[in-house]
Amino acid sequence: MKNPFELLGLSPEIVRSLEGGELSALIKASYRALQMAYHPDRAPLQDDLLREQKTKKAAELNLAYEKLDYERNPDSLEHYRELYVRRRGDGWQKTVRRLKRDIQDLTLSHQTLSRNYLRHLLSPFYPAGDPASPALALLPALRNCRIGLQDVAINHNVRSFSWNLGANYKEIKLDQEGRMSYRLPSRKRFIPINFISLLGTVGKDQVDLIPLLDRVMPRDCQWPPTKWKKSFSEYQKCFDLMNSMSLDDFRIHCLPFLKPQLAEGSFLFSFHKTVPPADRISLEGLIIRLNPVKSSRTAPSP
Repeated sequence: MKNPFELLGLSPEIVRSLEGGELSALIKASYRALQMAYHPDRAPLQDDLLREQKTKKAAELNLAYEKLDYERNPDSLEHYRELYVRRRGDGWQKTVRRLKRDIQDLTLSHQTLSRNYLRHLLSPFYPAGDPASPALALLPALRNCRIGLQDVAINHNVRSFSWNLGANYKEIKLDQEGRMSYRLPSRKRFIPINFISLLGTVGKDQVDLIPLLDRVMPRDCQWPPTKWKKSFSEYQKCFDLMNSMSLDDFRIHCLPFLKPQLAEGSFLFSFHKTVPPADRISLEGLIIRLNPVKSSRTAPSP
């Protein structure tokens, strides 16, 4: 059976906020208004079904009012009031549980979708993949482009004041045929590269990469303390960073923001075919300069 307060049309919030005479007056007013609406004499004489329904409803209202009669039985009113007010909390708990289930379902769906998309994106790089697949790269049409990059790992691993500014700068150059050349930090010449496929970029403000990059123990853990930069905290002295991360970290933290265009102030990601399959995603660096490369071919004379 429904709670008497529910039959009289009172919400748990109203019942919770009123007590004593105020609640009793509201119960009486609600009861009288509903009795006027559901009194059998107000039904047409020829409509027996409606009269029967109104008679049943009027009896329920009478019984509900008797249970909530504050003057005759205040204990009964408090009993049903406590039960009814408790529903307010139960309702929120049910809503919270439902929302948690929805979040879990959406999280699972997002994980499945991101795994499938990353598998599709990288599938041409594996032995069983199709080299002609349209998912070969997010940046397949780069031509006549020169990309200046800041090497994130080198920038983090520098430990002494003897470090030369600019030693973490490198460049990628793509000619008019899309062939890639690479100039490593502190090197003067470009060398041709054919094992790197650029995937896309992520804005530097959208992801904190330092905790995601692979770590290795330094070759020499006994550096003179006087050479340490004062701004480096203790935890940063015990490892070196690599320009790579796991596929799962890339999928969770970077893939949702991956864009198919180059932009200054963005991290550039790639896939190195020399790395064992299903292993790592490479970080080329932070793009700090974008310049066009002039074609070496001369235009034919008219």
